[in-house]
Amino acid sequence: MSSPAEVETVVRAFYEPFRTGDTSLYAEILAEDWIDVPLAPGQQQGPAGMAGQIALFRQAMPDYAVTHEDLVVGGDRVAVRNTVSGTHQGAFMGYQPTGRRIEMRTMDIHQVRDGRIVVTWHLEDFAGLLAQLSAPADAPVAPAWG
Repeated sequence: MSSPAEVETVVRAFYEPFRTGDTSLYAEILAEDWIDVPLAPGQQQGPAGMAGQIALFRQAMPDYAVTHEDLVVGGDRVAVRNTVSGTHQGAFMGYQPTGRRIEMRTMDIHQVRDGRIVVTWHLEDFAGLLAQLSAPADAPVAPAWG
């Protein structure tokens, strides 16, 4: 079994491709049969499916960033509360680019075995994101939570 520090390091690495777009490290940190719950529409299961999702996010928001608000390690599981942000510069979820800065809250739980993530369960505040994408041009962005 991996130490809590090793488990945390693997999970923190999971978020780097959101910032960089380089998904090659998924070959090292995601199990070959990694399970993502729930899948996005059209997403295939496994590391290749996640790489496709990263490409979609980065195309829509090249400056996509993930801020960990909380990260809690318990045995082989890591809970992460994030604020993600970016500037909406490409089509996303059926919305044409608005040029607006957006923020969205997410919650993830990762299970790590033998130094690799084997399952990720996640929830995103897509209702809040859609409200930002469809809001009038002069509407303020929802404030981040603390």
